[in-house]
Amino acid sequence: MYGYSMLAAGVVMAIMIIPIISSITREVLAVVPQHQREAALALGATRWEMIRIGVLKNARAGMIGAIILGLGRALGETIAVTLVIGNTPQIAKSLLAPGYTMASVIANEFNEATDELYRSALIEIGLALFIVTVIVNILAQLLVWTATRGAPARSNV
Repeated sequence: MYGYSMLAAGVVMAIMIIPIISSITREVLAVVPQHQREAALALGATRWEMIRIGVLKNARAGMIGAIILGLGRALGETIAVTLVIGNTPQIAKSLLAPGYTMASVIANEFNEATDELYRSALIEIGLALFIVTVIVNILAQLLVWTATRGAPARSNV
């Protein structure tokens, strides 16, 4: 064993997306108006209540957006996963076993596809990957919509 596994690919993806999610979340939390915090404290809220009610409630949509951007980055990473997943076209019962992703199949085998049927199969895998991406984007839009539908419209005045 060389350490190639689905777990290794997951760890690499986590290392790649956590900085994006945390930096965007930090920026979103920083732009919550100071008067929201002060108003909650003036009404007698504790520090944690102020964070929960005044800050997190206003930053919820931005935090969900940060997670979605991180997920989009994870879906778009092909080569990083291809290098550490092991590229074994078998369904494994363990996370410590090597595997194969749809993007890895396309990246590894498209140059070798000389037969028309082989190339068509790889293009169909790409279509399936595109459909998965569209479904994830639709679910992300629904998630953002449900997180923001109760929020009042803000004015810049």
